[in-house]
Amino acid sequence: MRIALSTIGSRGDVQPLVLLGSTLRARGHDVWLATTPEFEDLARSAGLEFRQLGNIGAGYVEEIMSHPKVQEALRRGPSIYRMAMAAPRPSAAEQLALTEAMVASVEGADLIINSNLTRIGALVRPGVPWCSVSAWPITETAAWPALGAPDLPLGGAYNRFTHRAMGALEWLVYRASVNQARRAAGLPRAGFRSPFRDDGRTRPILYQFSPQVIAPPPDWPAQCHVTGYWSDDTHWDQSPGLTAFVERGAPPLVAAYGSSWLPCGTDLLRATLDAVGVTGHRMVIIGGPEFEIPDGMDVFRSETADFTWLLPRAAAVLHHGGQGTTAAAVGAGVPQVVVPCYADQPLWARRIHALGVAPAPVPYAGLTGERLAAAVRIATTDTEIAARAVKLADAARGERGVEAAADVVEAYAARVCR
Repeated sequence: MRIALSTIGSRGDVQPLVLLGSTLRARGHDVWLATTPEFEDLARSAGLEFRQLGNIGAGYVEEIMSHPKVQEALRRGPSIYRMAMAAPRPSAAEQLALTEAMVASVEGADLIINSNLTRIGALVRPGVPWCSVSAWPITETAAWPALGAPDLPLGGAYNRFTHRAMGALEWLVYRASVNQARRAAGLPRAGFRSPFRDDGRTRPILYQFSPQVIAPPPDWPAQCHVTGYWSDDTHWDQSPGLTAFVERGAPPLVAAYGSSWLPCGTDLLRATLDAVGVTGHRMVIIGGPEFEIPDGMDVFRSETADFTWLLPRAAAVLHHGGQGTTAAAVGAGVPQVVVPCYADQPLWARRIHALGVAPAPVPYAGLTGERLAAAVRIATTDTEIAARAVKLADAARGERGVEAAADVVEAYAARVCR
């Protein structure tokens, strides 16, 4: 079977699909990844074919996230909708071109697996079965409100309403470009009801997080699959200097803010260095802007690291709450300090705190070195947090997330693919 994987985003968005593609390839399928060009080497190193997603160049996400209006919106709060309104908007022609590129990049597939941001392309090729992958919960439920909606104690009816409203808003954004592409392909116009409401009902949706962190609510339909974290425990190359730094002293703090470095980097770095200066810890900083190490601080900076090796050796992991980094920190079994900046990050920050493996989140809006230092002290001195972190890691390690996802894909394909 020929399977196309389609996604846009940062490495945290792309790498899980590469893992899924590699697993499906090992089972005998022809698999390719359609995304932006900076991830071509990642795809090919996993043995996957690569197709560039139209004319989207390297740095597409970086261009949006580094926009001054986006950065200012994030200083006001983590609202994904405020951030979206501040971001430069593509013209109708550019949006149509992106939709058409999504269609072209999966040409010849028997089955398409999309991320949240590329589902629209499947609506222009209705003869090819497809399903979706999501890093955070998007299926309607009475258990909690939709991502980005106010978390009000108004019960299940309110929570369901927020999911319907947010889904309608999402479809309103994409419907015009989808219908332009459908008209060009000789297809009828899509109606006002969001077709994405069928995800998890008529086709699978694969949730790449652990049920130990968010368990599926009882009102989710049967085709919603919370598989467990997707990991293959691959060891990545890292500098000998980083290895030597970690091994020569007490466990360091590890600061890994991932995709939040770009829009929030200067403020994150300043607060993190201030917190280290106050608490006196050693520290490893992964990525981020260039900086001079202040006198008297024992700090090592590296562009990359082998998280499978590094994070279990940390006194605590300071991160942004991105799903991928959260998964790595959970698997490491160490305390966490979460500084959520935008999108789904506040969700994971709340869950990690609720599970007792991190102090209360320290939101980027209003972040100071003093507040971060207070959270670091709690994370590194509370023995109950450390014990719960080990217990959660032991439970999550028993999951076979990417294999479970591949099982769902193959079972679905056996039903719907010719």
